[in-house]
Amino acid sequence: MLATISADIVSSTSLNTSELIGLRRRLQELFTRIAEDSPGFWGRIVRGDGIECFVPEYHDALRIAILIKLFVKMAVAEWDCSPQLLRYGIRFSIGIGAISYADREEDIIDGPAIYISGRNLDAISRVRGVYSCIEVDECDKRTNHLLDSYVALIDNLLNSYSIKQAEVVYYKLFGYKETQIGEIIGVRQSAVNSRSSLADWNLLGRAVKDFENFDFDRICG
Repeated sequence: MLATISADIVSSTSLNTSELIGLRRRLQELFTRIAEDSPGFWGRIVRGDGIECFVPEYHDALRIAILIKLFVKMAVAEWDCSPQLLRYGIRFSIGIGAISYADREEDIIDGPAIYISGRNLDAISRVRGVYSCIEVDECDKRTNHLLDSYVALIDNLLNSYSIKQAEVVYYKLFGYKETQIGEIIGVRQSAVNSRSSLADWNLLGRAVKDFENFDFDRICG
C-alpha cells in the first residue's frame, strides 16, 4: 500500500496574486524538505490552490499532512487574509491503497489511492465546516469510520493552535529538540516547552507515532 494526500488552501481567494504565488513557491520548498526525510515523496500544486502528494511510505502520510497544514498556517499569519485561512490553513484528505502509476517527471499520479483522496476532498469541500479525512482502500466501513474520526479529531486540535504553538509543533514533527527549536525561533527552551504543552504535543506526538505503527495490510487484509 501507498498513500496520497489531496488538499486545498482554505479561502485562498482572500490572498492577492503575489501572496498566492509566494505561498506556492514556499510550498514547493517545503516539499523538497519533506523529501529529504521521506525518500520518494513528491508534491505538486494543482488548480491554483490545490495540493497533491505521493507518499511511498503510507506510515508517513499523517505526519506530512500535518506539516503542510501547520506550514500554511504559519506562512499566512501576517497577511491580511480571511479568518478561515488563518485558522485552518488547509483541509486534507489521505487515501491509502494501490498506485498504478506515479511519475514525477511526467507529473502523473494514477490509481485507487489518489482517486480516494481526491474524491473525499471534493466531498468535504462541499459540506458546511472545514475538516480533514482519511480512507483506506479495502478496509471495511467500520474501520474506515474509526480512522476518519481519529484524523478529524487531530485536525480539530491543529485548528486551535496559535501561530507560536504551530511553529513549535512543526519543528518537533521534523525531529528537532526543544533547545534547537529555541535557537531557530529565538526564544528560551522553557518558552518552547510551554508552547509545546499548550499545544498538547504529548498527545499529538503519540497519535502520529501510533499512525506510523499501524499495519494497514494486516488490519485491512
